[in-house]
Amino acid sequence: MTNEHLLFETGTNTSEKLIVIGGMHGNEHSGVEAMQRVIGHLKHKDNSVKGKVYFILGNLEALRRNERFIDIDLNRIWSEKFLNNGNSPYDIKELKEIHRLIEDICQGRYDNCTLLDLHTFSAESGIFCIPAENEKSEALAQYYGVPFIEKLASALPETALNYYGEKGMRSVVFEGGRHNTVEATDNLERAIWITLQYLNFIDRKDFPFIDRMKKELEEISRPFPHRLEMVYHHRLKDWHHYKMNEGYYNFKKIREGEDVARQNDRIVRSPYGGFMLMPLYQKKGSDGFFIVQERKTSKN
Repeated sequence: MTNEHLLFETGTNTSEKLIVIGGMHGNEHSGVEAMQRVIGHLKHKDNSVKGKVYFILGNLEALRRNERFIDIDLNRIWSEKFLNNGNSPYDIKELKEIHRLIEDICQGRYDNCTLLDLHTFSAESGIFCIPAENEKSEALAQYYGVPFIEKLASALPETALNYYGEKGMRSVVFEGGRHNTVEATDNLERAIWITLQYLNFIDRKDFPFIDRMKKELEEISRPFPHRLEMVYHHRLKDWHHYKMNEGYYNFKKIREGEDVARQNDRIVRSPYGGFMLMPLYQKKGSDGFFIVQERKTSKN
């Protein structure tokens, strides 16, 4: 299988497949670095991998430029509308090449494929994951031992997560930390290994450090609520005239009506109380911030 986006593949049993993507956004290099670390181990133990694993690079030119995207956000155009469009702007060409590669891998069967999409964010603190809205995805998200956010996938309908989740694929986005930090790379590497373990692709005896990695993720996440749901998404049409107030980070508690940002020289107030998620502290982006709350559970 030849495709410029395919960084590495390993394993011999094609009955179950794991697709790992890093660099969907070109300013997020930690996912690529994490993949390279794991590849360095797996190259020497190809026969130890029971399933088939594919490591895929995202937006190639954006990665080279260290930009989130070139013309249009690659992770906001996963829909038939864009897949059936021409190859302009540039990011649509990248979309089609990655989509073609994943389709070649899955061969029309999504039930035996898992997608792990590695990301980072521009704020301080607070790793988490986002499952697609199906039971298999939520089960994997719970296994990591980090906070996971329900209802967020549906708020971002043209992501790879949602596109393949709707096809029945087990799909999770793992947000590993602040852009291009050692900590983020470490966390994303942990996420890859734990996913391989969860899928029974590898044995503990061959990779004994994975149990330690899982405990490390759980310890990092201990201060934060674990099962949350999105209640508000502050969308942006023009990020040039938007600025978050300083001091916000993932899972910081906020009050209803709190002054959180400026947009077109006007105050933006939080319409709900809860926890801040992914406040925008970078030049490009269509999501100003999200508000999440601990998931309400019924008492029997």
